[in-house]
Amino acid sequence: MSKVRISGGGRCNVMHDVTKPLPQILSSYPRGNKELRGLYTKRFTPDDAYDWFTSRGVELKTESDGRMFPVTDNSQTIIDTITHAAIKAGVEVRTKSKIQSVEWIDSDDNNNHDNGNFAINVSSRSATAAKEESKEYFDALILATGSFPIGHEIARSLGHKVIKPVPSLFTFDTKELVREGGTFHGLAGLSVQTARLTLTVSDEMKPPSADDLTEQPTSNDEASKPKKKKRKKKAPAITQEGPLLITHHGISGPATLRLSAFAAREFHAVKYNCEVKLHFCPKFEEQQRRLGSTGGGEDILMDALWEMTRLIPKRRVATGCPLFMTESIEENDDTSTNETPNAPIIPKRLWAALVSHSSISPDLVWGDASKAMIRSLANNLALFPLKTNGFSSFKEEFVTAGGIFLKEVQLTNMESKIRPGLFMAGEVLDVDGVTGGFNFMGCWSTGFVAGGSAAEFCSIVNSPEEI
Repeated sequence: MSKVRISGGGRCNVMHDVTKPLPQILSSYPRGNKELRGLYTKRFTPDDAYDWFTSRGVELKTESDGRMFPVTDNSQTIIDTITHAAIKAGVEVRTKSKIQSVEWIDSDDNNNHDNGNFAINVSSRSATAAKEESKEYFDALILATGSFPIGHEIARSLGHKVIKPVPSLFTFDTKELVREGGTFHGLAGLSVQTARLTLTVSDEMKPPSADDLTEQPTSNDEASKPKKKKRKKKAPAITQEGPLLITHHGISGPATLRLSAFAAREFHAVKYNCEVKLHFCPKFEEQQRRLGSTGGGEDILMDALWEMTRLIPKRRVATGCPLFMTESIEENDDTSTNETPNAPIIPKRLWAALVSHSSISPDLVWGDASKAMIRSLANNLALFPLKTNGFSSFKEEFVTAGGIFLKEVQLTNMESKIRPGLFMAGEVLDVDGVTGGFNFMGCWSTGFVAGGSAAEFCSIVNSPEEI
């Protein structure tokens, strides 16, 4: 329950707005969005999760960004509800016990005992602090160990492939930009309502195949076989939009977190040292296109900025951003907030920094600006080069991309396709979502289905054989 306790700053972001269309909810899962569709429509839907909590007395509220919390703003509410439900269902909770390993026992090697096919080696400490070891047998086993290594080790020991976990949901460190003399120095706390981040995937970033990603030992014979060279395909750029926040270390905010999640493996492949292109005003570009402007983003911005040399020739370029939204653009997803009409798109101090970065004097007026100067400014607004040199965890969030290979799991009941009676749920699987309650939604759904399926499996195994 440790993640539940600290989620949402101790308030527990229990799920996401269940009134949103399912395709929109699924789009917030970089990995597992296709596989979760069946669970979210037929087995345990977001509405089912909402009803599960509210029917047990938990009143939930939805905030403007779609995150849902208990009205108590206390994660203990969720912990108590789950704990009481487990006790009522007869779940035995053991403390001071640790699973060391799990063995699979074939029916033919079961020595005629009917104790189950899973032999679990447990170490525990008694009241006298003496360490005791025991072996217990079970018909079914549910792996719900999150991203802890023990769950993946057990899965591998039972024959499953595990996609190597790498960090997801992180903020970007940009030392060159935030240090003294850098473009973002002294701007921590400033934000842009909607920005666009684009990572162009280079050859060294391209993720290997699923077999190459799995932490599965290979035999000497397999290792000696020459690998066939696969024809490389051009990978598209990965783009995300949303609010962007400048921090003391670099950038954060929904746009950053979404890109970190959807490009988790690409960032990991280059050890988080790469270049991301930052567009400070994509919604203004879209607005201008609707008004008839054509060309690339920098061309549209170039035309808009060059118009300022005629409209406000005596005003200093560095005074403030002259670009405004003339209409409110409402979004149907969580990638951005609504743009405020008739308000500068870029904060004043950030604008001044971008003007300086474009080698434009702080005293230069629009009427004296050359086309080369305006072009440089337009390029920095649409294609600002942001060099990352590391990452930081986002608040209390610690999410990984990776886990048990989904093609080896029957998603209708969360049972292993390799070991009958083995079930999986939650972040132990290669499923993860962006911040906002999506990861817990995945846990509630897969956990409910896995638990029910395991109970049904045991019922069938232990039912009297018909004569």
